[in-house]
Amino acid sequence: MKKIVILSIVVLAFCTGARAQSTANPAETAYLDSGFVRVGEIQSISRNNVGASSFLFPSGDKLVTGLHSSISNEEFLNRLKAVNSLYSQIDYNLFSYGWKGNTRGFHTLEVGARVNYGLSVPKEIFQILKTGTSQSPYDLSSLRAFGNVYGEIAYGYSLPLGDKFSIGARVKLLVGLNSVDVSARNFALTTTEEQYKLDLDADIDLTNRNKKIGTDSDGYLDYTSFTGKGKLGFPTGAGLAMDLGAVWKPFCGFTLSASVLDLGGIFWYYGNAGTSSGSYSFEGLKNLTTEELDQEHLSSRLKDAGEDVLKVIRPKAVDRCYKFKAIPLTANMKASYALPFWERLSVDATGLYTGYNYCAPYWEARGGLSLDYPEIAHFGINAGSGAYGFVYGAAGSVEFQSFRLYAAYENGVGGVIPYEGTPLKANNKTLLLGLVYLIK
Repeated sequence: MKKIVILSIVVLAFCTGARAQSTANPAETAYLDSGFVRVGEIQSISRNNVGASSFLFPSGDKLVTGLHSSISNEEFLNRLKAVNSLYSQIDYNLFSYGWKGNTRGFHTLEVGARVNYGLSVPKEIFQILKTGTSQSPYDLSSLRAFGNVYGEIAYGYSLPLGDKFSIGARVKLLVGLNSVDVSARNFALTTTEEQYKLDLDADIDLTNRNKKIGTDSDGYLDYTSFTGKGKLGFPTGAGLAMDLGAVWKPFCGFTLSASVLDLGGIFWYYGNAGTSSGSYSFEGLKNLTTEELDQEHLSSRLKDAGEDVLKVIRPKAVDRCYKFKAIPLTANMKASYALPFWERLSVDATGLYTGYNYCAPYWEARGGLSLDYPEIAHFGINAGSGAYGFVYGAAGSVEFQSFRLYAAYENGVGGVIPYEGTPLKANNKTLLLGLVYLIK
């Protein structure tokens, strides 16, 4: 008993990176002989293609932002991407139950929830702040902010086709709880000596059945007027998604698996929706450079400029707005080979691709080693390269009296700001924790 407890602590402390999502392949349960109950699994994903080091620079004995006049235009702007984005996701598995059917197949039933949010900002925004607007026109169409909360009820079935091949599928009913989406199909800024001109085609969508944004006499949204209570209320969307997977074992010791997860989306009811379409002219951003503005007055100048923009860009209210929004799709592949001289040790290769309709896609490829002691413990390490650079990871699990505790953590290299956790560089971080009871 004492050794098992010590091993649990060691494995959990060791888990500082892993291929957490690959276990979601619905075909991997096909050869299970016993059922399971899982409660409270949580997975956190955080990705950003730029970090704090792209905006903070040493200047003497202090740090300054890239907008500071002591930092050259090239030094600051060359650190940025064409589209600078961040994405965060939290998956919570409230309950999962798996059982062996009367036939050869294996069934699963799952209930969970997901929260995801993100932001993408075009490089041109920072270029305007740094150098002014002399290089007009600017394309700002990639500017977007969003956030979603929805629940999942899923049924899965996996089936072995002989001893070497299995397939699986999982169908998910998605229940939308809340959504905010600000996006532009066209957002162009042109400047002259006299004024600035915006060509805009953008939507502002918010779900809420209980709280309504008021409108003025012309039908434009009035953000100073609200009615009702600001609660989540009834579901504000519904949709379907599907997971598909396959596992192939062509010869002894070698396993190849692939899966496509979250293929689908949600029809959202946006109770508060508006659209802006047309050309707008205004003043307020002239001479907005750090050479002419010190840091103390920059924030107030930006605030004034923002108010000027809002005065001319007035979203027209849209009633009963239903829109379909896809959820992030993920594709996984994994190859594993158990070494013939020691079958407990395997050489692994994994690949991952995640596609969004609102952020730059993410990909990575890894190689690693894993060590498996059936019904006792499993752990592995890996390293590779991804869309944001070098990544590494580890994962582990321990089993005691039908309980299996597992954890995984993965990250890129670059570190964070002490005591704040803000990534210093482009970052991909995933944390997975869970507890399962095996019905033997």
